[in-house]
Amino acid sequence: MSENAPANALKKLRSGRILEILIVLIIVVIVAIVVYNFLAGRKSEDAGETSADYGTELEEGLAKVLSEIDGAGEVSVMISFSDDGERVIAMQTTTDADGTTVTEPVLIDGDVVVLEEKKPEISGVLIVAAGANDLRVRFDILSATASVLNINQSLIKVYTKG
Repeated sequence: MSENAPANALKKLRSGRILEILIVLIIVVIVAIVVYNFLAGRKSEDAGETSADYGTELEEGLAKVLSEIDGAGEVSVMISFSDDGERVIAMQTTTDADGTTVTEPVLIDGDVVVLEEKKPEISGVLIVAAGANDLRVRFDILSATASVLNINQSLIKVYTKG
């Protein structure tokens, strides 16, 4: 090999379109990675907002209803969840001519078809009520909460608002 071999190879790369094609490919890969990361982050944020919104709506609705119990007075509610819920997506499996099996989500108008949406599982409920020092009111709040949320009473704690 001659000492000019690297220089000759570099001249060929510069004079040809190979260098241009490589640069374009690198740019396309970088843009694809950025777009993928943006969309993946956005989907996870949307899921989190949906779960948080569900929790907030549930807390506000429960507090409003519980405050209407005779003697309960002002009520505050906090609900904690053990998960974010789950979406069951419709999937379709196809087999190509070469025997390759491909499973992918079913899309309608570009949107994924959701078969079932499971709500987040409640792991605990904290209720603070002005009238909770009265045992009858405390029991009514406890019973109503367990009934509305369809959970065991052991997950619910009721305290007197100070």
